[in-house]
Amino acid sequence: MRTFLILLLLYPFAEIAALVALADRFGGLAVFVFVVLSSLLGLWMLRNQQIGALFTLGSVMRQGERVSLYSLLWPLRYLLAGVLFLIPGVISDLAAVLLLLPFKGPNIAVNARGAAGGGHSSADNDVIDGEYTRVDKETPADRRLH
Repeated sequence: MRTFLILLLLYPFAEIAALVALADRFGGLAVFVFVVLSSLLGLWMLRNQQIGALFTLGSVMRQGERVSLYSLLWPLRYLLAGVLFLIPGVISDLAAVLLLLPFKGPNIAVNARGAAGGGHSSADNDVIDGEYTRVDKETPADRRLH
């Protein structure tokens, strides 16, 4: 917990140092334009966050029962990336880009009710359990007997 607080306190200084180093290398106006454009991108992403839900739905529809946990969290990643783009700085922008990369996470099985489970899916085995009763159709001769 103590290291997390120290990193949280050092983060703004690291962002400022990175911006100063970039301004020294490319010029202040270029860095300013970069910060403004990345903030506008973050604002646009937060305003159009519904597209993240559409991407997740499309992924689930394409993959059938097997869904990556990482792709199910796409709307959350998209939202967090938008917030990180809003924060002025290079380190936060790099973290946002990493969140948007299409990494494939571990697969999880989704059963028919939509609940996620880590067990075996019906595609993994060939056994189907169930009960049945046989119902024969009555013929006209059987109706006369009753």
